[in-house]
This record gives sequence, structure tokens and C-alpha cells, in this order.
Amino acid sequence: STRTKPATPRRRSMALSAAEIELIQTTWAAAAGLGVETVGVLLFKNIFEAAPGAAALFSFGREDGFDPLGDLSQNAAVVAHAVGVVTTVGTAIAGLGDLAALAPTLSDLGRRHVAYGVLPEHYPIVGGAFLKTLELGLADKFTPDVKAAYTKMWGVVETTMLAGATHGVAEAK
Repeated sequence: STRTKPATPRRRSMALSAAEIELIQTTWAAAAGLGVETVGVLLFKNIFEAAPGAAALFSFGREDGFDPLGDLSQNAAVVAHAVGVVTTVGTAIAGLGDLAALAPTLSDLGRRHVAYGVLPEHYPIVGGAFLKTLELGLADKFTPDVKAAYTKMWGVVETTMLAGATHGVAEAK
């Protein structure tokens, strides 16, 4: 992403329209219909294909013999974490109609991810992997409008989590 980080996020421009929320929620239901385990493992496969070194951010990725490009569906720890991530994404998507209520949760998630070693440059990697996962999972339902809505949603998630991460780092100093 080539966009610069504004000092103060412009929340109005980030707001999702009712039509975008509807599109995201409808297509997420279709993607989730593939199963949270399937979607989650595919998400982590896409993350590790884009950035194999990211595996070291996870306890399972630091285990002897872990292969970030191997068959992740055979690793119980990856599957458990992937299911948790996809379940959380589903909860967040269900709450998109009330971003004001969702923002503190996302901000806290960003703050907590600082402790795991997650850096700002990791967010676009995860966002790209998320979009690739949706593209693969939704197939022909992944239209340009769907991609645009999810891209905008990821922008809200990334901006809000990074704001939480920045606040968390400032508090720790």
C-alpha cells in the first residue's frame, strides 16, 4: 500500500456504506459456509506464502520442524489458531453496522498484537492474504464490488488496529 498514515484517521471517509456492509456480510456468509477451519487454514497458507518469516510470530511457527509452506491443515495448533481468527473476523463482520462499538475491540486487538511482535508492515501482508483467501473461497462471487468493499473494510480494520498498537506502545514507554 502506498497510502500515507494520517496523523488523525478521517473516520468519515473510512465509513462503510450500508450497501458495502450488506455485500460484505452476504459474501462472508458464503465464504464461512466453506467452514471456519478451511477458510482459516487457507488464510494462513496465504499469509505464509507471502511472508514465510511471519510464522516465527506464532508459537507453532517456532516449533522444530514447522514448515510454513507445508500442509497446515495437519497442524492442530495452526488449525486451532486459524479457527479462532476466522471466528473473530466473522464476529467483526457481523458488527460492521456499528463501527463505533467495534472500534474499541479492534483497537485493543492492535494493542495486544504489539506484544506478539506484529509490526505495521505486517498488516498489508495479512490484508492481501485475506483478500486472496476470499477470492479463492468465493470464486465467481468475488466481483470487483466485493473486492472493493473488503478492501475498504480492511482499511478500517488496519487503521483502527494500528491506532491501538500505537497507543499501546506509547503507554508502555
